[in-house]
Amino acid sequence: MSVNEVKIKRAPTAFELRGTGPPTSRTFVLGDEDHTLGNALRHVLINDARVDFAGYCVPHPSEPVVHVRVQSALTGSTKEEDMDVEGGGGPLTAIEALKEACATLGNQCDLVLEQLGEAANEVKLDRERMDRMNEE
Repeated sequence: MSVNEVKIKRAPTAFELRGTGPPTSRTFVLGDEDHTLGNALRHVLINDARVDFAGYCVPHPSEPVVHVRVQSALTGSTKEEDMDVEGGGGPLTAIEALKEACATLGNQCDLVLEQLGEAANEVKLDRERMDRMNEE
C-alpha cells in the first residue's frame, strides 16, 4: 500500500437505530455505506408527502457510516390514499418510512437495470449494423 492509499476500516455495526420520543422521528446509522445510498434514500424520503424532514450526513470521511434522519408528521392523514395500511391510518413511523423508501429505491434500481439491458441490446445491434456498413 502506498502512502496516498487509505484503507477504510469496516463499520462496527451494519445498522443502528437512534432516537427517543415519538416513533415518527428517528436517526438510522447505516454501516459500510456512503453518500451514494444516503442521498438516494433522502431523495426518495422527501418525495413522500407524509415525511416532514429527511436528511443524511457522513460524520467523517474515515468513518464508513451514513446517518439518515427521518421525521414524519405526528398526526395521521385523513386522506385515504395517504393512510398507512399497516397502522390503520395512524401516523407514519420513521421505520415504516425508511422501509418504504428502501422498497421504492429497489424498484427504481430494477427499472433502470431493465431499461439499461434493453438499451444495451439496441446499441449492440446498431453497432453491428454500422460495422457491416463500414465493411461494404
